[in-house]
Amino acid sequence: MAVKRIDEHTLGVLEFEEVLKTLASFASSALGRDAAMGLYPSLDAGWVAGRMAETSELKGLLEEGVRIPLAGLRDIGSLIRGFGKKRTVFEPEELLEISDTLAASGRLKDFLGGLDAATFGQLRQMGRKLEDFDEIVKEINRCIDGEKRVRDQASEKLSDIRRQIGRLRAAIRERFAAIVASPQMRRALESDKLLMRHGRPVVAVKANYRHRLRGTVLDRSNTGATLYVEPDSLMECSNELEDAVFEEKKEVGRILWGLTKGILDDRERILASVKALGLIDLTYAKARFSMTYDMAAPETGGDSSLKLRGARHPLLLRWASEQRGCEVSGVLGEVVPIDVRLGDDFELLLVTGPNAGGKTVMLKTTGLLTLMAQSGMHIPASADSRIPVYRQVYADIGDEQSIQQNLSTFSAHMRQIVRILQRTNGGTLILLDELGAGTDPTEGASLAVAILDRLLAKKGQIIATTHLGQLKTYAYATARAQNASVQFDSETLEPTYRLLIGTPGASNALTIAGRMGVPKGVTNKAKRLLATQADGSTELIRRVQVSREAAEQNRAESEAALDRAKHLKAVASAELSRVREEGKRLKNQADQEIESSMREIRGLVADYVGQMRNAPKPWSELAGELDRKISAAAAGTPLAVRHAAFIEGLRAGDNVYVIPFRREGVVYRVRRKRKAVVVFVESKQVEVGFADISRPYHAERC
Repeated sequence: MAVKRIDEHTLGVLEFEEVLKTLASFASSALGRDAAMGLYPSLDAGWVAGRMAETSELKGLLEEGVRIPLAGLRDIGSLIRGFGKKRTVFEPEELLEISDTLAASGRLKDFLGGLDAATFGQLRQMGRKLEDFDEIVKEINRCIDGEKRVRDQASEKLSDIRRQIGRLRAAIRERFAAIVASPQMRRALESDKLLMRHGRPVVAVKANYRHRLRGTVLDRSNTGATLYVEPDSLMECSNELEDAVFEEKKEVGRILWGLTKGILDDRERILASVKALGLIDLTYAKARFSMTYDMAAPETGGDSSLKLRGARHPLLLRWASEQRGCEVSGVLGEVVPIDVRLGDDFELLLVTGPNAGGKTVMLKTTGLLTLMAQSGMHIPASADSRIPVYRQVYADIGDEQSIQQNLSTFSAHMRQIVRILQRTNGGTLILLDELGAGTDPTEGASLAVAILDRLLAKKGQIIATTHLGQLKTYAYATARAQNASVQFDSETLEPTYRLLIGTPGASNALTIAGRMGVPKGVTNKAKRLLATQADGSTELIRRVQVSREAAEQNRAESEAALDRAKHLKAVASAELSRVREEGKRLKNQADQEIESSMREIRGLVADYVGQMRNAPKPWSELAGELDRKISAAAAGTPLAVRHAAFIEGLRAGDNVYVIPFRREGVVYRVRRKRKAVVVFVESKQVEVGFADISRPYHAERC
């Protein structure tokens, strides 16, 4: 990825981290979740295209119902990198985590490497970054069992020690049983159970019967009424057991260190594979995110124009599904999709209209989907959407008032706009919310015009919202600028969230005021005052607006017609492919039936010729002639011709399918005089006739 980074302020106001949290929830492991939370929009078009392709390929596998072998992934990177800090060996539980993860690396490597190269090239490339750690995995599993304990079989010495420990413990139990069973001890016992104190076996004896048992007092009860005595008869066995347990601990430590050293010796390869596993799980999360949120891969890079079709804000989808308590698919119809375009025939989209919420949603949707695409994610929009890889994205959205720094809303906005003005250049996307607000409307409009002029001169692509009506004229009069509005329903007084490009927004302030209960006399007077302040530009704007709306309508109809044409082309192409495949199938079927019929005829003729061999002339000669003609006809069938060409080109080292064994093999020698080949099949050398071999199945399909 490139060194430059997307503006942190922009990431914050567009809530990019919230999207990452949603993405992380689809990962299968902590490795994938950490990779998701560390994801960052790239400025490298090649990187974006590669990650987007990985997401698309993995999504394709999931949609086919293929199970991705991600089980067993653990975040062992920190475990290995942190070795040596207060630890000398990996504990059995940690070794099993390492083993599970390394086994997953091998499984995924095999799985991804086995995918079709033409369809899943990016995933196969990811698989090449994984390593196979079969020897380490086998050794760990040989030494550590499922109970997180070192196995007896881990070494011959450990096995001997544990057998000795078992014998000593059995001897102690046997001698203890004899002690507590003796008649003279029955009244002296507080308990007949074998107890341990300080790792030594003891007998619980009543204090006033202490003299009945020879031994050492190792402990006593709080009241002093019970003494815990180690009998002299158990002391020797206890000492031997203590020595054996110590030896066991030493041997276990030696085994654990051997396993630990094997891992540390391969540390670099392991850490590289762990990193690759995290990225694969991240791609898996992206694919599941895409499926759940009905996303598609936009076109990226190349063209510098942005086009969003049917775009929805992912966090609105998440919020709606949480409110309804259902899957995201159940609320897709509740979040209105929007269409946005920029950079094709205009570089500035000026969205005007009332402060009804729709404009800000449009801005945030555009910005957030851009960041998602540049992070290699699919976006909740139609597949024909396009997002260029911007060098930078700036956003000034929402209430930026800072109490701590004693800045007004206007001042806080200006501070961010100053940064944007200083840093904007070609390849920059700028999102400005309520430009010119927070101050005198006339001054605010003039300042907004000056800011937009400067940003256009610096080749930025801008989407700006405002409720200042004066800016509508600016968009009409400025080259590479376009008016737009978020459609507002004057009946319900609510935005429809549909973006109307080419149509400036009406404030609807008087309509809303009347609906909210402002006296009619007040609204009527306001209308009269408004009429006296109007100038001739209003009618000009109206006429231009009608012309722009007609052009946008024509554009929409053209795009709809193009979409229909693309769909029909795709349907026709699919049908043509189906017909071709069906034709191939029928041709192969016919060839097989002809070949089968010819085999039957040859069999019948062979029987007839055999019977006629001793017949008088000319019948025997006629039978031989018939056999030659039938053999010639059989050699001319389509399958026979292809098989003959295959045999003619056969060379040592070629792969063939050996029909009797139902296995593929490698040709060692071709014996044309004997009409046979010597083939290696599963490391065995066999000789089979030409009739018993064919092209490998994969070659037949090609």
